[in-house]
Amino acid sequence: MTERTRSLRKALLEGLVIVASILIAFALDASWDSYQEAQAEQEILRTLLAEFEEAAERIAATIEVEKRSLAASASLMDHLGPTPPDLPADSMEALVFTIYAVNTLEVPAGALNSLLASGDLGLISSDSIRRALTRWPALVSDVRENHDWQRETTDNVIIPHISRHVAVRSAARRLEYATWGPSSFTLDPGPLQRDPVFEGLLSWGVARQTARLLESEILLDACLELVAMVRRELDAGATQHQL
Repeated sequence: MTERTRSLRKALLEGLVIVASILIAFALDASWDSYQEAQAEQEILRTLLAEFEEAAERIAATIEVEKRSLAASASLMDHLGPTPPDLPADSMEALVFTIYAVNTLEVPAGALNSLLASGDLGLISSDSIRRALTRWPALVSDVRENHDWQRETTDNVIIPHISRHVAVRSAARRLEYATWGPSSFTLDPGPLQRDPVFEGLLSWGVARQTARLLESEILLDACLELVAMVRRELDAGATQHQL
């Protein structure tokens, strides 16, 4: 083997070593970047999981309030009409309070809003989770709009009408629900029980309450499905990290 051939082989070997070193460096960088992205995704998912678990609790609590309100409406409907059965004043007061003391749904959204605003949604690898997260704000907004509309109607139409038969104090008229209770006003059941306008308002309210309850249950199902998807993704990520 000539000296020239040996030199060419040596140069070629050195070149291969350099190329291999560069490729290994790129591979290590890509692996480290992938690891960092996976860690970032896991942290995002953990934060979202905590937020949606809290949201599910709040929605479930709201549903229980709505169910009690609907049951109170049905009970009160049985005591209305031209010749209604007797209903003690304190029972009427308690029913009216239970029916109308329903607050607007509030769910935590800080983590999701920050994620959507930051543009980091793409760090979540699951298409299903990304789609569900993108749809979530609109679902909540629809339910909240109906809650707000129901509350405004109660505040501006129903409570003023009840006030014709009831000495409602100002806090109750403004529907400050935290302080409004059966002891907040003195009610004369008879005229209100025989009032056809109030009966119509209550009947209309039952239909709205039923629709609102259904919407809240649908929202809870969507929330629980998101919680389940995020948990599965976290479990899959933890298993992959162990491997």
